[in-house]
Amino acid sequence: MYRVTVCYGQPTDPAAFDSYYAQTHAPLVRQVPGLAGFTGGHCAALDRSEPAFYFVAALDFASEEDYRSALRSPEMGKAGADVANFATGGVTMVSQPVDDLMAPA
Repeated sequence: MYRVTVCYGQPTDPAAFDSYYAQTHAPLVRQVPGLAGFTGGHCAALDRSEPAFYFVAALDFASEEDYRSALRSPEMGKAGADVANFATGGVTMVSQPVDDLMAPA
């Protein structure tokens, strides 16, 4: 599996972020070809301080090839361009192969 992790900083208006993400951005992401999984959630720091990120989303692909193909798609381009419309707290995106660390060695 191959994953894109999207970490959103603290937005200037959390309610507006949540509404836009649910109603506009998530539907765009779900259209990305080859997407095998799409999850996300709000962050909380373990020490009750303000966490570095407000929301983290994970886009999963069956393979790196599927991920690379999705990157070239117009749907991914549209979803990527949309981030500027709501990510007022900034965004950090990373990608990586996902290893099953629970499997015995």
